[in-house]
Amino acid sequence: MTQVIVDRGSWIEEAQRYLVGGVNSPVRAFRAVGREAIVVTKGQGALISDASRRTWIDCIMGWGALILGHAHPGVLRAVRRQTAGGVLFGLTNQAEAALAKAISEAMPSIEQVRFTPSGTEACMTAVRLARACTGRSKVLTFEGCYHGHSDGLLVKRSEGVPEAIAQETIVIPYNDLDALEEAFRRFGEQLACVLLEPVAANMGVVVPEAEFLRRLRELTRRHGVLLMFDEVVTGFRVAYGGAQTRLGVTPDLTVLGKIIGGGFPVGAIGGPRQLMQRLAPEGTVYHAGTFAGHPVAMVAGLTTLQLLQRRAPYERLEALAAQLADGIRDAAQRAGAAVEVNHLGSMLTVFFADQPVRRFQDAQRADPARFARFANGLADHGVLIPPSQFEAMFLSTAHTREHVERIVQAASKVFAQVGG
Repeated sequence: MTQVIVDRGSWIEEAQRYLVGGVNSPVRAFRAVGREAIVVTKGQGALISDASRRTWIDCIMGWGALILGHAHPGVLRAVRRQTAGGVLFGLTNQAEAALAKAISEAMPSIEQVRFTPSGTEACMTAVRLARACTGRSKVLTFEGCYHGHSDGLLVKRSEGVPEAIAQETIVIPYNDLDALEEAFRRFGEQLACVLLEPVAANMGVVVPEAEFLRRLRELTRRHGVLLMFDEVVTGFRVAYGGAQTRLGVTPDLTVLGKIIGGGFPVGAIGGPRQLMQRLAPEGTVYHAGTFAGHPVAMVAGLTTLQLLQRRAPYERLEALAAQLADGIRDAAQRAGAAVEVNHLGSMLTVFFADQPVRRFQDAQRADPARFARFANGLADHGVLIPPSQFEAMFLSTAHTREHVERIVQAASKVFAQVGG
């Protein structure tokens, strides 16, 4: 019989004994801010609790996946109906086609979809598809953007990536027109695809410059390179149709995840029929998976998209995020603290910097020690934000103006304590 552990210290000790670093994803260890990891026991609405019944206003929200908040009743009802009829078939289920249809109707660039169990797998497969469609091998990516942990997309970020694979990935600064022009001058005819977070969320939130995106679309078309948007974070987060509808730039392929699973593991590739038909069984680009199109993830995601479409919460979410960003800026200014707050839609990041953050190098110059004091101070005052300077805060439809006011009040107290 499995022992039920109720003591908080025992929870953490047990996790560290049997899990590498006590976690299954590095940022969860809270080491970047020098804090002990949190072992979560419950999430409800905008709140999250740990084993010792401490409760926080949650601004992590499953790293962006929970746009409706924790344990949304409508999503839970759909999940219960599905689990009552079976949790896995390994065969096509009705919700797969329904969710694919909803995604295609929301994003004009997408005619067909292939689901995967994760965003990492979706990015990996999308790159394989781009190579097959173009007959080229190299991939252009951008510093500070994250596209999962497959070898070719972790260049400069991990040991264990063979040099032969690393040479196929070109990495340049985000929002840097000169570097972009030079990359296409040198490698334009060798590039299969450009893979980009249309709004960066993995160096903290960094908004793309309009001219940068416009020129990127021009260069990819001129050189016959597929433009791939990684909308794992931004899809259905910054707008119902994702960043591409909001920013007015149409990619050739789109990678999705997070919100389209309604809190369950999911990834997806979407694009025009002529490209997507290269995937097996129609074509010779192979992808398969027992858990691809998992029934529970499909119904949770479909219900989430239906609720988002019906309730259209984006204007309210953006207003809440603007209220939060302005409140943090004002609190920092009163305390004499130099901060830059980047935000778009319902996602934002507080950088302890005295210059605008436009690319990864700017984010790296921000002060991690001051950020750690800020994050830990907020946690002590009942607000949980990502334990890394290079992650985004997220709001959900469960957050209210009162929650935002409490976060701003907590930030004011922390700024007063840690100063500039």
